[in-house]
Formats: sequence, structure tokens, C-alpha cells
Amino acid sequence: MKRKAGREHLTDMTLWSNQPRAAKVSFRSVFEVDGVRLAIGHFNRPLADEECRTLQRAWERARLPGVVDFEVNPKQVSFLTPPPAVDSTWRSIDELLASLSLAKAS
Repeated sequence: MKRKAGREHLTDMTLWSNQPRAAKVSFRSVFEVDGVRLAIGHFNRPLADEECRTLQRAWERARLPGVVDFEVNPKQVSFLTPPPAVDSTWRSIDELLASLSLAKAS
């Protein structure tokens, strides 16, 4: 049976990309600890060593206001911050991860 043009089957391997998936925080948890928030985010895939170093260097260069501590490893990112800064810190991490995937694609 012939397929009609434009109706490729999802298991057609010619459509798969060899490009690695862009890293992103796929699961987030936030806990109250002594008046600040401990935020932990798990990545959708393990980060490469260079991606971990880039995130760590970005935080060291431009520490986000209110972020008391920041740690990243291939599986997750965590930080301590006052409650109002949690969302903006997540956005900053998302933007940095997106810029890393754009740089790799170039």
C-alpha cells in the first residue's frame, strides 16, 4: 500500500533527527526552608559537562538578586531564594538552557 504525500508515519526513521533534544527543566519542586524557598528542577535529559559548566559560570558571573545558593549537576538544578524570586529564577534558567541549545544548533 502506498502512502499519500504528506502523511508520513510517525515511526518513519527518515524523519528522526540526529540532533540531541534541547535541555529543559521538565519537573520542578519548591519547598519552604527557614523562610526561603528551596527549588529543585529535574532536566528532561542529563546535561553534558559543558552545559553544567555553562550554567554554573552564568550564575557566578551574574548572580541573580536574592538567590542565596545555586547548584547544578547533570540531572538537576537547585537554588535557595526568597519566595518572590522563585519564578524569575526559573525563567532565567529556562532562557539560559534555550540559548545553549540555539548555540549548539548554529
